Amino acid sequence: MGEIFGLITPLLLHMMVSELAVALLGSYLDPAACTTIASLLVIPAAFMMYRKDCGRISSEAGRRQSKRGFLQGEQTECSKGRLLCFGVFCFIAGGVLNILWSGLLNAMHIPDYFSNQTQEALLAGEMLLQVIGLGILVPVAEELVFRGLIYKRMKRFFSVRISVLLSAALFAVYHGNPIQMIFAFPMAIALAAVFEHGKLFIFPVLFHMGANLTAVFLNFL
Repeated sequence: MGEIFGLITPLLLHMMVSELAVALLGSYLDPAACTTIASLLVIPAAFMMYRKDCGRISSEAGRRQSKRGFLQGEQTECSKGRLLCFGVFCFIAGGVLNILWSGLLNAMHIPDYFSNQTQEALLAGEMLLQVIGLGILVPVAEELVFRGLIYKRMKRFFSVRISVLLSAALFAVYHGNPIQMIFAFPMAIALAAVFEHGKLFIFPVLFHMGANLTAVFLNFL
């Protein structure tokens, strides 16, 4: 029962901190600032949970996997050059997928039927805050919670495919409004696929950063 509850513990952490940040600071700061502060608070706690999970997996596997701090993930024999190239690819691919999927949604006139006030409010702040908060800190916090913790924990109970779909659905629903749900679901599938292929936590983070930074920069064009 404890392990099953552990599937939603990271989500509850993120939700509680986010709601607390809005409740205490929402009257003084804009949504982007509140989200940035919430991410700053979530990252240390989620990272401790992530390291603990990685340690347990290493122990169960006879310590065949090494601990590499932020780059902790399943062992890989790829050279540093190939890892660097894949990291660059992930960052660019995140931005490209953001542009393509956003363009498709606009072509289908999805924004005409649903409000997207949440994202509009987040993208209304100062650019530097958006770059640091939405472009860097939010991806780290959300990837720790959804891929580093929830997705990896789901794989203890379900197959990879089911875990990808369930974690993607949870990621989409958590974003709150229909447009973001429609956008987040395929993005989450891509993030899990990148994690599975690259075997390192840094890769979905870079992919997520590429997507978010693209949204930030396009908003200022």
